[in-house]
Amino acid sequence: MSISFRIGPSLWIGDRELDDLIRYFGEHPGTIDELSFFTNHTHAPLPLDVLRGRFERLKSVMEKIRSELGLRAGINLIATMGHHEENLGRSLDEPWQRVMDPEGRECRGCYCPAGSEFLEYVRSLYDMTARAYPDFIWVDDDVRLMGHMPIGPTCFCDGCISDFSRQIGRQFDRESLVYSLNNDENLELRKQWLEHNREMLANLLRVVEETVHAVSPGLPLGFMTGDRFFEGYPFARLAGALVGDITSEVRWRPGGGFYWDDELMGMVGKAHDVGRQVSALPDGVEVIQSEIENFPYQILKKSVRTTMLESVAHMAAGATGLAFNVLTMYPEPLGEYEPFIESISRARPFFEELGSLGRSPAVGIFPAWNADLFVANGSGGSWFEGRSVHRDLQRQYVLSEIGLPVCYGPVGARVTTLSGSTARAFPRERLVDMLSGGLFMDAEALHLLEEEGLGEFTGVRSGETIEEDAIEKLTDDALSGDFGGRQRDCRQSFWHDPAHVLEPVGRSTRVLSEIIDYGNENLGACMSAFENELGGRVVVSGYSPWFMIHNLSKTEQLKNVFSWLSRESLPAVVESYAKVVVWARGLGDPALILLNASLDKVEGPRMRVISQSTEFEVTGMDGQTRELRAEPVCGSKAKRLVLEHLDPWSAYLIRPI
Repeated sequence: MSISFRIGPSLWIGDRELDDLIRYFGEHPGTIDELSFFTNHTHAPLPLDVLRGRFERLKSVMEKIRSELGLRAGINLIATMGHHEENLGRSLDEPWQRVMDPEGRECRGCYCPAGSEFLEYVRSLYDMTARAYPDFIWVDDDVRLMGHMPIGPTCFCDGCISDFSRQIGRQFDRESLVYSLNNDENLELRKQWLEHNREMLANLLRVVEETVHAVSPGLPLGFMTGDRFFEGYPFARLAGALVGDITSEVRWRPGGGFYWDDELMGMVGKAHDVGRQVSALPDGVEVIQSEIENFPYQILKKSVRTTMLESVAHMAAGATGLAFNVLTMYPEPLGEYEPFIESISRARPFFEELGSLGRSPAVGIFPAWNADLFVANGSGGSWFEGRSVHRDLQRQYVLSEIGLPVCYGPVGARVTTLSGSTARAFPRERLVDMLSGGLFMDAEALHLLEEEGLGEFTGVRSGETIEEDAIEKLTDDALSGDFGGRQRDCRQSFWHDPAHVLEPVGRSTRVLSEIIDYGNENLGACMSAFENELGGRVVVSGYSPWFMIHNLSKTEQLKNVFSWLSRESLPAVVESYAKVVVWARGLGDPALILLNASLDKVEGPRMRVISQSTEFEVTGMDGQTRELRAEPVCGSKAKRLVLEHLDPWSAYLIRPI
């Protein structure tokens, strides 16, 4: 486990600021392991002449950090190809191709990563970086193909389209390529474009690796990412590009957007983003320092407590370390930031415990995705606009808010879920695999499976769509527990979320919920359970499966449903009616991380766990540890744990003894 701080130029360019920085960390020895120094404080590439002086300064700065603090010191290239348009008048301005969107618009702060002149710039840039002799080098997350403001997907310049045409043996110009990609039937062409994107980025990182290791063989290289679906999620290939011939250490910094604490559940959403990114990394990548980003670095925008909890959530999802970017971007004293380093110092033992989980996978419910997911994006004749497949994927993680564990890859899957257009990204044989296990899906995914000729394995057919005044009513089926007859009204007049009638096929299909209107008229089934001839268990929900599921009766029904789908193999379920997020880590006896994601204290929370152990150790972020004994659950292979309490917005680690 390693903890890093990322340091902006304003804190190292001047001697006074550097001395204050050294004092800041020197007063808390053993708290962090390394410092990573940004080359820029703006987001477009800089001229080499400007950077040359900065690297000369950084060489002496890093030597001072090593000698006075005993920390590792490295360089973070904040802009390689560029993020977006900022400080353009003082940034690199060469007549080279910029990234271009499908409409032919450019981002003036970002260069095409395949341009030959630009790649020569990259060689010079990373040669200078390596000759400052850092302990490691980070490539920032500007090396991407989506989201270079003010444009979206890239790069559709003439050179990239010519390269793509040559790669697949078909001739395109921009207009014809975009027209073909916008055709919903051209999934194979979209897959080829994603492969083109993967290789373009991998080639850029190969240039970085060759250049750096020619100067410093074996120097660790790191790369920062977010969810990279338009890029084809090529993390294994990109990690391979950075390894080089002598198998140097590759580091990773998974990230995403959670910059202030106006909406605290954003930390959980980002943790799920981090978990997906970690799951896509090859086993050899062990230094995974999750991005803790507090822009604009004002404590009243994002508190110290929020930052500590976010750190726990990221490590619970799979990160093995932390990279804090929380200090001021101005040349000013660091006194107001003392609470950060003090809190990290106190929390370090807890972070160490989480770090000891290493690369053990999360286990639980798998919202299904793959590297080709973006082929299913778009609607209305546009691949790039309209409905987002990323949104369809992300909304499924709401299940984690009601005490069900989620996972991020098929390795840890005990149940699989499909939502909306995500099903289109999978080949038919993979869908059959899902239907052969435990599968939960919404009505839109059902429709796509029907188009593949797989509807017979679901136990229902798609029926009428109801646009208004629909209410879900739970039936007396055993999976509803004691809540048969309870209702859930998702207020279609407010949210305009259509309800879908499901038509059961055969007597063996169980109806778990029905739709009624405001006159209590029964409009048909909307949730079903079925065991098919493949040996799989399938549940289909046609009424707001991912929205407003937080009332007592619905949470209980869903916990029963997912336990049934998993054949009682979910490693942990929070039985109490509480907003507790649980991560289960490890394929054997898992460790559990709990996050009370509420302002309410939870008294006596109950959990159902699958474990060989009876004795457990519970550790809080304050380092206090106590032992618990699990009791058997009658008629089940599970055991029950009862904790004393969970404080508001607090985290705990539970490990079998």
